[in-house]
Amino acid sequence: MKNKLLIIGIPAAMLFLPIFKNLIAQTIEEGTIFVQQKNFSAAKSVFDSILTKDNENAEAHFQLGMVYINKWNPERNVDEAADHLEKAAELNPDNAEYQFQYGVALGKKAKKAGTIKQMFITPGIKDAFLRAVELNPGHLRARIALAEFYLTAPSIVGGDVVDGWKEFDEVIKLDEIAGRSAKASFLERKQRSNEAEKEYIALAASKPDDWRVWRKYGYFRLRAERNDDALDFFNKYVQLRPDTADSYNSVGAALMKKGETDQAIELFRKALEIDKNYIPSLHKLGEAYQMKGQINEAKEMFKAVLDNNPSERYRKAAEKKLEEIK
Repeated sequence: MKNKLLIIGIPAAMLFLPIFKNLIAQTIEEGTIFVQQKNFSAAKSVFDSILTKDNENAEAHFQLGMVYINKWNPERNVDEAADHLEKAAELNPDNAEYQFQYGVALGKKAKKAGTIKQMFITPGIKDAFLRAVELNPGHLRARIALAEFYLTAPSIVGGDVVDGWKEFDEVIKLDEIAGRSAKASFLERKQRSNEAEKEYIALAASKPDDWRVWRKYGYFRLRAERNDDALDFFNKYVQLRPDTADSYNSVGAALMKKGETDQAIELFRKALEIDKNYIPSLHKLGEAYQMKGQINEAKEMFKAVLDNNPSERYRKAAEKKLEEIK
């Protein structure tokens, strides 16, 4: 045969395209596993490698953007995230999640930009969220983000108060817990606590057997310094979800607020029996030991927080505590 590279008129390389694509898919899966393990440098290397070979791979751009924007990533870079998520959305404009996450990245980028630059960035946020909702009307996070955009952005860049409350109503129709919780959180941030509590009261009446209601309502009461109420709600959370570290951690947090440190320690230890690496309980237990003057035990807990690759918030808090008690 004159051309051994042709089989029935088809270049042999074409026969291996499904294999090549499968290898890329496996590599993306490998990268996402690294993300789950919070090994962001390894994940970045995987996605960078894919894009070196194929810069038109939308999923690789998306995953790399998500690595850059991940709150647990110590090398978080919002600008890089926005660039890669924009590319993913351009390559696959019909993917609602790509559009939504691009809008999220733009929002974070706008927050750290100057006033003039914000004016140019902000309309793109609305466009991305709108496109995500158009592609997937059931995308709750996109609808919530769009609602908050409408309610907070100036009208000159697309804000619309009426449309904002309508979006929240749509989310409540789709998922009452997600919708009312998001609406309550927004109202609370706007210092409209009485209106926020009405949403939690409605949830408690309509979804009394859902643990999420008591967790969310409990923390609302805790933030309002209504510690006894919070403790009651967190105890209901434990009754409904006795298998989670977070439920016991929540009860411990309320007990700490009430000054019942010894009892709080018991609850934090209970949480850590369920999940020995649960960062909120490690940190809270460190604070409880510090309050009791058990400095060595406190140091051990704060170091354990840092050993578990915490989010920036917990990392800074643990470092600050270690500095205080060294």
